[in-house]
Amino acid sequence: MQLRRRDLLAAALAATAAPALAQPSGAQPSGAHSPGAEAAARFPERPVRIVVAYSAGGAADSQARLAAQHLGALWNKPVVVENRAGGNTLIATEAVQRAAPDGHTLLSVSLPFALNPIMFERLPYDPFRDFVPVGLISSIPNILVVHPDFPARTVAEFVAHARANPGKVTVAHTGIGAITHLSGELLYDMTGIEVTTIAYPGSTPAHADVLSGRVSAMFDSSMLPHIEAGRVRALGVTSATRLELLPNLPSIAEQGFPGYDAAAFYGLVAPRETPMAVVEKLGADLRKVLQLPEVRSRMRGMTFIPGDTTPASFDTFMRQEAARWGGLVRRRDIRPG
Repeated sequence: MQLRRRDLLAAALAATAAPALAQPSGAQPSGAHSPGAEAAARFPERPVRIVVAYSAGGAADSQARLAAQHLGALWNKPVVVENRAGGNTLIATEAVQRAAPDGHTLLSVSLPFALNPIMFERLPYDPFRDFVPVGLISSIPNILVVHPDFPARTVAEFVAHARANPGKVTVAHTGIGAITHLSGELLYDMTGIEVTTIAYPGSTPAHADVLSGRVSAMFDSSMLPHIEAGRVRALGVTSATRLELLPNLPSIAEQGFPGYDAAAFYGLVAPRETPMAVVEKLGADLRKVLQLPEVRSRMRGMTFIPGDTTPASFDTFMRQEAARWGGLVRRRDIRPG
């Protein structure tokens, strides 16, 4: 499966002009005899916690649990996923920001982590100052789905219905600034349609309302079982090209909306001042488990594209994503409610 997000990631890996990953101010040199190297040699010394800013069951949660399972096996230590939804990801983010900077508490991040500084006038963290990037776990396009009773079978029909009924089409998403939200905002911006968006703390409660018909539609990456069972109708995929698992589903771009392209990403960051030797070990071990055949097979089955970054290239990638989506956020004046 070839997606433009891979091209973006390749550019991130090759970029030299983008800001470099900053060395945490309290980190020690990662030489063989430094305290940081000694900490990395011992790591992990106890169970590791990955905090997810969304409820259990959605894409953010499932990819974190997949990584946690295989990192735990590699380290022979438990890796526990903790769901702390709410606050437009701020609850989880602040919890990890306050954690001991030793690599044993990590934050699962997605686009809102990097975009929140644009959307909030006052934010208790800076994504590139208060955290250290570890690595990209996966990227994944969304799919525009509607309840089977919704009167549209293509994206063009969805747009036409919304245009004829301004504000009456309801669309679920998992938080202001999440890719489930911005995928829709990009289409609304391109077409000038007006819909009513409804925020949920995660994919699972949003799915419940779409499946019941209480909400008309959703841009989401974890609806594949419901699509296959006919509980929702898929109208289009948000990536520039089609999905391997749904070869007959056209992209939104090829349905008359050229230039439309959107995908989520999920990765890990650590608190500032985590020793860089520990961060580098975390990043290397994450890349190692993402290359495992069983992990790649599971990800393909969920339409995920496995990541393959260093901490520095993941830092560049997140900065590029923030810049890419920041224009849309400012143009549409997207702010938390």
